[in-house]
Amino acid sequence: MRHDARNESSMLTAVMYKKTRVLFVVILLTVAVCSSAAAADADLMRDIQRQLSNLDYGSRRPVVTVADSVVTVSGTVSSLWLKEETINRALKVKGIASLISEIAIAKPESDEKLAAEVSDKIQKYALLNVFDDIQGNIRNGTVRLGGAVTEEKKLGDIVERVAKIRGVQAIDNTVVVLPASQQDDQIRVRIANAIYRDEAFQNYSMANPPVHIIVANGKVTLTGIVRSDVERIKAHEAAVSSPGVLSVDDRVRLARDVK
Repeated sequence: MRHDARNESSMLTAVMYKKTRVLFVVILLTVAVCSSAAAADADLMRDIQRQLSNLDYGSRRPVVTVADSVVTVSGTVSSLWLKEETINRALKVKGIASLISEIAIAKPESDEKLAAEVSDKIQKYALLNVFDDIQGNIRNGTVRLGGAVTEEKKLGDIVERVAKIRGVQAIDNTVVVLPASQQDDQIRVRIANAIYRDEAFQNYSMANPPVHIIVANGKVTLTGIVRSDVERIKAHEAAVSSPGVLSVDDRVRLARDVK
């Protein structure tokens, strides 16, 4: 059988041309897809930066990178609130596939100094009163909050105030929001009047009341620190003798016993 070399050459050239053309089209499509993805990432970057633009980071702002719609935020910020706010604002941007947080929080000078700052922030919160009680401790920058408050707003405000303190690494919150009850409100007022109208308590400042009155469904818990056994006994009697009280958990301590 005879073969026509010229025909074979033409056929080979045609096949190579088709393959080259397909490869060229694939390359163009790949370039177009990459270009589109890069543009989308650039848009995400710009939108995230806009979301974070009015947060006060001081001299160093977090670094934001975007690759294939995956966002990474890294750096060190001064507070837990700033870290959480950065993440929450970034997540508001549409088109993010996922977000990786590599944000660190600046370490506190010491737990002792941090505890003093946390205590000061809580005590200066104007809405807290004799019917609320916030207890806490700090270990390795983690603030543990316990106790009870009469309104959800109070708890939210307290947690935010603590989260904004420089060096707080985390908040372990077990504070209870007491149920709304007119009967409990009446019990609170009766006990408070019985205690703080007594001359034994007239020298105390109500800005920092010595006895806190926590009431939940008729059950009373007394907390705080007083100067004498007489004051502790009077506070206890005021609670147990109040109409509507089902039980009293007396946790009031004497100042001399508190280290």
